[in-house]
Amino acid sequence: MQKFKGAIFDMDGTLLDSMRVWKRLTQGYLAQFGVHITDQDYAVTEGFSQTQMAQYFIDRYPILPMDAQGLIDGLDRQITARYEQYARPKDGVIDFLNRLQARGIRMAIATLTARRHAEKALRDRGMLGYFDFLLTIEDVGISKREPEIYLRAAARMGLAPAECVVFEDAPYAGVTAKRAGFRVCGMAEPAYAGGESELRAVSDFFVEHSFDELAGKL
Repeated sequence: MQKFKGAIFDMDGTLLDSMRVWKRLTQGYLAQFGVHITDQDYAVTEGFSQTQMAQYFIDRYPILPMDAQGLIDGLDRQITARYEQYARPKDGVIDFLNRLQARGIRMAIATLTARRHAEKALRDRGMLGYFDFLLTIEDVGISKREPEIYLRAAARMGLAPAECVVFEDAPYAGVTAKRAGFRVCGMAEPAYAGGESELRAVSDFFVEHSFDELAGKL
């Protein structure tokens, strides 16, 4: 297999153990208005930007006493207060990033999380300096159901998709990256347990519990 030169990382559920934090934040905020998120809601909003998700909940639950921007603002206050405090690095990730850095591997982040939250969360954990740049939903305007965010990251690093590994926990995103010509490292994530077989099917490498499992493989 051709050696890779670039690594493109998702953030939530891949670099940070934060998927459960996101779910608790959203449900915790909406519960005060009598809204209880269903499994169907989570399935529909998978891969949505914050703006798309807010509009979905406003349309779905007329009981909510605000517009989409009001919901975004309220969630932002919750995120600032709790997400950046409780999301922790995935097991083995710091050692893995150090190994890639020592080998001269270019590294970037492709996330649907807003830039202000992503940068602060990574900076607070001493992780931001490993990455050449971050691309977010704010930069590309579309979800990871389209490959734009990965293609743009590779182009910015001066690399072809085949020279990069995309690290993802979301099955649909892993499929997108694979179809665009990237190698994929799938990350086991309880929030996506129902689609894990789909992610495994497109993964060149797979992490069950810790980035330490990639020693000698990547």
